[in-house]
Amino acid sequence: MKIDPIRITGYLTEIRRNSTALQELIEKNELYPDSIPLKAAKYILIELAEAISNTIQHILAKQKGIPVSGYIDTIVKAHDHALISEDLFQKLKPFFDFRNSLIHRYWIIDDQKLIENIKKGKKDFDQFIDEIESYTNPK
Repeated sequence: MKIDPIRITGYLTEIRRNSTALQELIEKNELYPDSIPLKAAKYILIELAEAISNTIQHILAKQKGIPVSGYIDTIVKAHDHALISEDLFQKLKPFFDFRNSLIHRYWIIDDQKLIENIKKGKKDFDQFIDEIESYTNPK
């Protein structure tokens, strides 16, 4: 089967939209512990993880016939099958580990550390878009 380019475009648009929203929160310097903007950022991160995972799952299933079982498996298989670079894998693997903590153990998240990680990794989502676009539209 083939990759559905409309579906991939939709996922990447969602990632771009959420990445931009996160950037705006950073630029406005609105992220601080227990703030409403930080709570919004947590939800944005969940949506980003979902869209990234959906993108990878679709490509792996349709192009390579490879199933995945969960978020961590998704990012590992994306790396193993050359959908993403080693550099991006090293950045996104902790993000997916964090996603699981955010969903299942949100009460133990250190807000200040989260804010630092958001600022540090703010370009990772754009890199994901670039790498997937290069993968799906080779020149």
